[in-house]
Amino acid sequence: MRAKYGDVAGGAPDVELSVQRAGGNAPAKTLLTLAKGRPGKLRTTLSAPVQAAAERAVEHYAESSVVAVKPSTGEVLAVANHRGDGFNAAFEGRLAPGSTMKIITSAMLIDNGVTTMNGPAPCPSSAVWQSQTFTNLKDMAPDDNATLANSFMRSCNTAFVKLIDEKPLTDGSLTAEAQERFGLGRNDWKTGIVSFDGSVPASTGPDRAANAIGQGQVQMSPLNMASVTATAITGTFRQPYLVSPKLDGRRPATAKGLPSGTVAQLKAMMRLTATRGTASGVMAGLSGDIGAKTGSAEVDGQTKSNSWFTGYRGDIAAAAMAQEGGHGGVAAGPIVAALLRTDG
Repeated sequence: MRAKYGDVAGGAPDVELSVQRAGGNAPAKTLLTLAKGRPGKLRTTLSAPVQAAAERAVEHYAESSVVAVKPSTGEVLAVANHRGDGFNAAFEGRLAPGSTMKIITSAMLIDNGVTTMNGPAPCPSSAVWQSQTFTNLKDMAPDDNATLANSFMRSCNTAFVKLIDEKPLTDGSLTAEAQERFGLGRNDWKTGIVSFDGSVPASTGPDRAANAIGQGQVQMSPLNMASVTATAITGTFRQPYLVSPKLDGRRPATAKGLPSGTVAQLKAMMRLTATRGTASGVMAGLSGDIGAKTGSAEVDGQTKSNSWFTGYRGDIAAAAMAQEGGHGGVAAGPIVAALLRTDG
């Protein structure tokens, strides 16, 4: 940020007379300060209480990252990472988001008239799509009479796999939903710092079904999933930003957002997940307008899945990821809940 915005931050350097010994590695010695410098000021969108909560929360989980945004504006309220490599995975991570992806998949099913939150979404114990067998989490009871809301709040993989070939859906339907409604995967976000826009490629074969449950070729960062939640609960895509576009004339990305009926159903399903479903334990005690979605993503070579969680309370939406953190409610969930307990 210093390199990018230093010239417009209003600062000025010191003017000093110094001496440097020839051939030496010692730092220069200041003899006289001729003019004192002035520190520059760069205003960001970060909220002090939410940022502090984010930094504390990620410290409890290795290889974890979190982002919080303000759905009504797109302002980034917090960004924090706890990683050994110093990588800003919160903004630049490229990992399968697991079942948090079902927010976008549900929107696609509703927007294309395949089903509704109270419409059928049977949850068998297994489902086969083009020679690949998909299953659910261990001990999940099958339910042939499940609705979309029920399969969403329990995070039933097979329900979404079974619906992925319904007309008028095609290999490109999920991609279109992500790009046109949620502003993802078009490489046009201008957040103020380096960030990843998400990727939901049109896929054939087993990956078409795998993408729908947040595996396959789908890649997201916590920033992307916080934005997905913000779009889902407001109906309007507001590209997240950390530094105001007014500072340098950036033009944020745009997308058409979601119909009001889809928003109402997504919010209702996320609220059910937070109060009666897989996120209820983590979200317990949070009052007001709340909702959430859990996720876990299997990764080749890892003994434990990556933990994902996204949720909202009022005008705060947050998403977290912890590599090899297990189920969504185990690691990522407590991180997000800690941010949602702040006043913003």
